[in-house]
Amino acid sequence: MARDDFTKPTKNQAYQRVAGRCSNPDCRATTSAPVGEVDFSNVGVGAHIHAASPGGPRYLAAMTAEDRCGFGNIIWLCQTCSTIIDRDPDSYPAETLKAWKTSAEARALMEQGKRLPDEKDIYRMAAMAMGTRTPGFYPEAIGNVHKALVDQLEAVDPRFTVSTTYSGGNTTITVGAKETVSFSIKIAQESADVWRKGLQASIDEGREATLPLDGVVFEGSKLFDVLHKDADLASITIMPTARPAVLKILAPQTEPAIFETINGQLTAGRKQIRFAGAGCGGLLDVEIVFTPTNGDDVHSVSTLTTNLKAWQGKEAANPPYLDVFINLLEAILDPSASISFVLGVDGNQAAAGKFHTPKHMEAMNETLAFAHYARRARNVLRYLRKSAPIDIFESISTDDHRALARVSDIVEGKLSYQRSQITGSPTMTVACSDGGISLMEVVRKGEFSVLQQKEPASMVTIYGKQYEVPPTTSYYSPVKLHILSRKKKKEIIDFRLRIEMADNFTSQTFFDVQH
Repeated sequence: MARDDFTKPTKNQAYQRVAGRCSNPDCRATTSAPVGEVDFSNVGVGAHIHAASPGGPRYLAAMTAEDRCGFGNIIWLCQTCSTIIDRDPDSYPAETLKAWKTSAEARALMEQGKRLPDEKDIYRMAAMAMGTRTPGFYPEAIGNVHKALVDQLEAVDPRFTVSTTYSGGNTTITVGAKETVSFSIKIAQESADVWRKGLQASIDEGREATLPLDGVVFEGSKLFDVLHKDADLASITIMPTARPAVLKILAPQTEPAIFETINGQLTAGRKQIRFAGAGCGGLLDVEIVFTPTNGDDVHSVSTLTTNLKAWQGKEAANPPYLDVFINLLEAILDPSASISFVLGVDGNQAAAGKFHTPKHMEAMNETLAFAHYARRARNVLRYLRKSAPIDIFESISTDDHRALARVSDIVEGKLSYQRSQITGSPTMTVACSDGGISLMEVVRKGEFSVLQQKEPASMVTIYGKQYEVPPTTSYYSPVKLHILSRKKKKEIIDFRLRIEMADNFTSQTFFDVQH
């Protein structure tokens, strides 16, 4: 079957519309150069987006022959990139190639009549950053480079302020308008829906919107031309004007009373005003959205989410904000608790209302359970004078948590009971090596007395690591003992006993070694 090849005029059109450069945004190589006195060489290819014949890469049977050899199906590439896209068509689908073509044509338009950067620009920038000093590294060099870049960008359009940051291999350039600036943005069809939704969220709801720059053309300020072309930015983030604000969460009737402060920012859109902030050292993220209703009324919806990653790797014997975090979560999860908020801006009250119950109750309860585990781990590690990092990803079994809770209660002096707290008659097994003579004498007298029980040192697991805790002694008083059964094992007799407790019964467990 014959191939549907491009005509020479179609190839020339594709070549000229991208200024003779490869359309791959990661390549952009010039595809023609002079040879000798009058000739030139060309390493460019008018490549098919959908293959020219069946069996070829990205072949589309539904296309007509006219479309297959038409301008809409051609992309100008260097020979290397042309080979790459045809050898791996799955990695380079038609949609990607069409986006390359649109972007390459847009960049050719922006670069028309403008000088392209060359290697000397690198040395000029270095000279500006280093001044007249001899070559070498200076601590202020990085700052000088940033300042020189800012000065050059602000000189392009004095209506804007510019700042730059560099972190993790990414450069961020922040642009702010000193005055009202009118400009237009031309957006390629494939990005139009993303831009429409992002701009609507920014304008109506006061939210940040990060938008792609592929195929986007700015008109109205040379500054955006420079940033888009020279900086080769991948995205732009539109940030509504924000004002510092302070949110106070109040639950004065709880025990203990809660007065927690959340620092954040207030942003305004046409339809909503948003507060977003973080508290408890990053453990809490709070958002409140205010929406005007009929008349002068305002409806507020508050959202609270937790972020235990703020604890990861922190000292387990001293977790930051632990007690405040637990108190606040318990109040929020208590349906009977009355929790309100007051929002302040510049020291003045801007809004007030009720704090809503979180939607994800199960996740919040799981967070609270981990916080209780962290509190018990803190108590035990402090008692043992041990240090360990918090590991929020460590699997914690129910048995390990129960064992840790018992040790923590002993540390805090909470492992004690009154008669009213115990239902039924508890039993125990006692091993006697003297034939049970002493025990049977106590039982025969039938008097109330103090029962003392000793347990050896044991192990407790905290964040996956085991720690030894001292032996314990438990006191039960006053009690009577009743023998239920006995079983002889060589020289030892096991007595099964029922414990009768007096009305004024109490029990207490202590460590034999006090730290």
